[in-house]
Amino acid sequence: MKKSIKIVWILVAVLVLGGSLSACGNNKNNAGAKSLYTQGLEVIQLMSEMTQAEEYINLYTENDGIKEIVQNIRPGDYTTPKAVYAVSITDENLAKIAELSNLGDVSEGLKSFLTQRIFSSLMVQINSMSGVENLATASVCTIGKTFVNEDVDENVIYLYTYDNAFPVAVTFTVGEGHAVSASGTFIMYDKFTCGSADEIKSFFNYVTVEVTEVPLEK
Repeated sequence: MKKSIKIVWILVAVLVLGGSLSACGNNKNNAGAKSLYTQGLEVIQLMSEMTQAEEYINLYTENDGIKEIVQNIRPGDYTTPKAVYAVSITDENLAKIAELSNLGDVSEGLKSFLTQRIFSSLMVQINSMSGVENLATASVCTIGKTFVNEDVDENVIYLYTYDNAFPVAVTFTVGEGHAVSASGTFIMYDKFTCGSADEIKSFFNYVTVEVTEVPLEK
C-alpha cells in the first residue's frame, strides 16, 4: 500500500482517538436479545432522523456545502435495507496497515488499543476519499450507541445497502464486559462498490477482509 495512504490511516486513527465519534446512549443492561442487525438499524433510524432536523444541522455547521449534501441524504428511505454485509479484518492485518510493528517497545496493551482504533477508523478513511465536505458531512451525521451483548466477541462492520439511499456502515467494537460500541456513518464516497460481497472485497484490495452477507430480519 502506498505510503501516503498509510499516513492517512494513522491520522484518521488519531482523530478517532480524539473522540470524534458521538454517543447517543449507554445501556448497561444486557441487550443480547437484540441482534447486531437490529442494533444497527436503530442507529441508522436516528441518523435518518438527524438529517431531517434542520435546526440541528444549522446549530452544528454554517457551511452551505455541508447543508446541501445533507439535503441529498435526507430523501433516502433507510427503513428497509436491500442487503446487509458483515465486514471483518484480523488484528494482524490491521497492524500491517499502520505498520504497528515499527512502533518499537510499546506494550501489547497499547498496540491492542491502537488496533481497535484503526478498525474504528476504516469507514472514516473511505469517506476521506470523497473530499473534505463529504467527510465533514459524514462526521456531522455520525451517531453512536453503547450496549451489552454477551454473544458478541469480535469487532465487525455491518454495511447496510439500499435501493434509493446512501449506504450506511455501522461499526461494532467490543470492549470489556461484552460492552459493544456501535457507530453509524453514511458512506459518501460514490466509488465505494458494495453491490455484493465480492465487490466489497475487491474495494479493499490493499488489505484482506472477510465479507459475508447477513440474512435480512423482519
